[in-house]
Amino acid sequence: MAGTHGNAGQVNYSSAKAALVGMTKTLSKEWGRHKVCVNCVAFGFIETRLTKSNDDPETKIKIEGQSIQAGVPAQMLSMLKTTIPLGRAGTPEEAAGGVYLMCSPESDYVSGQVLIVGGGLRL
Repeated sequence: MAGTHGNAGQVNYSSAKAALVGMTKTLSKEWGRHKVCVNCVAFGFIETRLTKSNDDPETKIKIEGQSIQAGVPAQMLSMLKTTIPLGRAGTPEEAAGGVYLMCSPESDYVSGQVLIVGGGLRL
């Protein structure tokens, strides 16, 4: 778009996310007649090596001999956590719980849904 200066990575991420949501809903309609449930899990801010402060040495990634700095700026991290209604980032175990829920018999009649595992934050 003329006059906008968007972040290409952000555009790619949001486009891919929208495509997965659309695919989930469409596949649930198409495969439902075959008794197949299709859902997806969307994660909010989950604590991982890539979501630590970018001044943390653990966020450096080595690819083909090059060191690449990953992570999130410390100032942004504190701001992000305040926008989450539960007041904190999720753990990898909590993220896995959403996937486990969709794999359990309790979700046998759930199809075409996006489960947001985000501590109350709407994505």
